[in-house]
Amino acid sequence: RMVPWLVVALVLVCAPPAQSWAPLSSSCPNGTVPWPVADTGRFLCQDFDEAAHESVSWLEANLPSFDAVQQVTLFGEPGGVDGLDTGVASLGANLSLQVRSAFQWATSVPKDIWQDNVLPYALVNEPRTNWRPLLLAALTPLVEKYGAETADDVASIVNGYTNSSDSVWTVLTSAKITFKSSQTPLIFDPLSVVAFGYASCTGVSALFAAALRSLGVPARVAGTPAWNGNVENGNHNWVEIWRGQDKGWSFIEALPAGGGETLDNPCDKWFCSAAKLGPDSGTQVFAAHFDQEGGRGLPYPLAWDPENDQVPGINRTAYYMEACGGC
Repeated sequence: RMVPWLVVALVLVCAPPAQSWAPLSSSCPNGTVPWPVADTGRFLCQDFDEAAHESVSWLEANLPSFDAVQQVTLFGEPGGVDGLDTGVASLGANLSLQVRSAFQWATSVPKDIWQDNVLPYALVNEPRTNWRPLLLAALTPLVEKYGAETADDVASIVNGYTNSSDSVWTVLTSAKITFKSSQTPLIFDPLSVVAFGYASCTGVSALFAAALRSLGVPARVAGTPAWNGNVENGNHNWVEIWRGQDKGWSFIEALPAGGGETLDNPCDKWFCSAAKLGPDSGTQVFAAHFDQEGGRGLPYPLAWDPENDQVPGINRTAYYMEACGGC
């Protein structure tokens, strides 16, 4: 089952945008990338090559230190080995811009949100793999089949709430991807989760967030390194999804780690309670960033790599105290 998807992925990456990839909700012509201009209801149409160059430059400027030493591997270079003058990061940047022009829910995402939560090739410090073309090729038929129109629609389809038999957990493997505890950091990059068919909360969250990003929906990994501030109580990771200017960020678990959850009701998550996340809980919550400035100097605490402070983060504790304090 893998070969047809890889062929489709190569077509999507290497071929010029086909007619079906023309902008849907903007007035920008083919060969350009639409960016919304705040408070105007209009779009700035940027030349595709210029947008691609800007995107790659932004990624290079925000590389974590452990990626800076493998910059050529990630971005390629002219005359590279075996003629490969591109890498996972630069290939993914081009593909993300094609997606932006293709799907109406992606077109209206502001540039700063897009750069930090769709464009990057990584979620945290997981192994760097070429997940974007594979996930896009496998999931595009699903969002088309079920008529997705919004980020909420995409999240429901990808996570299996629209149809549990058609989701990121079923279309990539012969058996359904499942939750299995204590797998991080052995299995937590998106393609390892697909290959093994299971992961713990970090791995399934990374795959879910990567799947959403591949379709142009801003998503990021969030979580706590220690419930109630005590590492002996364990840790947890889940996914935050940007639902537009009006709704902002909401949170939900990857289906293998949760179930029966919605984006609208915080209290339907098993961990969203006063005891775990209320004002007196002592729990700190963070969301991972790629933007080195956006994290305001804070690291995203990695429970599996506690000495690593190179993944930017933002403290989301106040949001979760308010959202879960009354649950």
